[in-house]
Amino acid sequence: MGENQNNIPSIRNDHPSDVQAWLIGSGIASITAAVHLIRDAGVPGSNIHILDEHAHLGGGMESFGNAQEGYFLPFECHPYFHGGCIENLLGAVPSITQQGKSLLDTVYAFERTERPAPKQTALTRAVKRGDFGPEAVRTEGINVGLKHRLELIKLLLQSEEELESKTIDSFFDPPFFETVFWMLWSTTFALQPYHSVVEFQRHLRKYLEEIQSLNNLKVMNRTRFNLYESVTIPIIHYLESKEVDFRLNAKVTDLRFSSESDLNTVSEIELMSNGAQHLVPVSPRDVVITTLGSTALGATFGSNISPPPRRYGTNRHASREWELWEKLSSKSAKFGNPALFLSHTKQSMVVIFTTTFLGMEFLQLYEKLTQDSPGTGALLTLTQSNWLITISIPHQPLFSNQPADINVIYGYALNPTVEGNYMKKPMLACSGEEILLETLSHLDFPVSSMLATSKTIPCAMPLGTAPFLAHSRQDRPAVIPEGTTNIACVGQFAEIPEDTTLTVEYSVRGAKLAVNELMGLPDALPKIRKSLLLEVFDLML
Repeated sequence: MGENQNNIPSIRNDHPSDVQAWLIGSGIASITAAVHLIRDAGVPGSNIHILDEHAHLGGGMESFGNAQEGYFLPFECHPYFHGGCIENLLGAVPSITQQGKSLLDTVYAFERTERPAPKQTALTRAVKRGDFGPEAVRTEGINVGLKHRLELIKLLLQSEEELESKTIDSFFDPPFFETVFWMLWSTTFALQPYHSVVEFQRHLRKYLEEIQSLNNLKVMNRTRFNLYESVTIPIIHYLESKEVDFRLNAKVTDLRFSSESDLNTVSEIELMSNGAQHLVPVSPRDVVITTLGSTALGATFGSNISPPPRRYGTNRHASREWELWEKLSSKSAKFGNPALFLSHTKQSMVVIFTTTFLGMEFLQLYEKLTQDSPGTGALLTLTQSNWLITISIPHQPLFSNQPADINVIYGYALNPTVEGNYMKKPMLACSGEEILLETLSHLDFPVSSMLATSKTIPCAMPLGTAPFLAHSRQDRPAVIPEGTTNIACVGQFAEIPEDTTLTVEYSVRGAKLAVNELMGLPDALPKIRKSLLLEVFDLML
């Protein structure tokens, strides 16, 4: 075109109808980008093309199931959310149930009418086995001694450059990982001692002041049903109404650049669709936003009577969903290092499970044990579980097709490769029924009646916490890789300075950042919350 590359974002901003937007993947990051391209940048919906290699939309947030066979919730898709970028997104999308209202309006309306009463706050965050059975674990306050408090302050004051590639257990001694403080952080955010100390530092800076309230759903935004039904599906309906071009079973195998010596401007998209290869031309004025990697790669489902199949390998040559990222990284180091995140599955393995109960027995016993009404607390950790099980007992119903006599709980385990306390084998080798038996045994709940009236679906995720692996700044690409003019990288493996990955908020923030930069928008994103120095000292000492 002969246009100055530095002026291209402003040219796109001035002439959005000339822009074709190619969004790779249909998860929350891509559909968020599509919303902001339409609402903020003025790109016509028909100019936006969402390409997904799967036969369904929604990416890793998809929830499914029924009362007979059991329901399933994906990892980190709890029935609540937290973050200003999500609120901005939901405020931009109309409700599909209430005319003239936004999705955010429906969330606030649900909170006003359905959330726990003012005195119904969660009292119990964890349980341990005492002399007379399970008992609550006190989690108020910091729960560490002076030595570890000083070490935490030291960590908070260090720069990320000093800490990159280091693990959490290289910074703290073994007794730190026996504290209630660590239990709270580890099980709330799925952090392990061998994960990145930079990621731990970011969590401390963002949530230190709020860690006690994060389990109290009275102060959290909640959706009426799971996030897939309450957020993803309405956004997709909105995009369809704007004539966005959704293409399923369309696998992007490569991005070609204008020249091999200039890997800054995408000129073609290499696409496999309907068994044939296609080359899609991309103008310098067009934009390409690609979701990199997936924590769902290699995930396998079990059933109530069988464990997940043992296909946990994530060989680079078999990583279909990572193929594009691998090709980009082979062209230039500015696109990161996916091999690092694929090669440490022992440190990123998580097993999640969703249990569907017939009747109220579990919820009634849970309330008696914890003194918390179901739906008032987000998480309950079984502190003496070898598997390190944490369960969530959300408000019911969690699914729109969930009958009144059916209740659903969710759980995950951070140590699934070790032998259970009651099931003398690794969690990875257990069926859903065996996982529930282990959970019930820790709680001293009746086993026979609950096993007979429940279905548990387990899922093994070799890359469940891969974004937390220790890495350098170069291992995750920037949302706008250095020097590029029309490509952005989004998702859990794109680098957003100071923010905490493995959350829905992270994907949404990255998508908005990508649209702002590519389209030359002046919009300011909500600030990432960071504890101030004086707040740190007040809390820690």
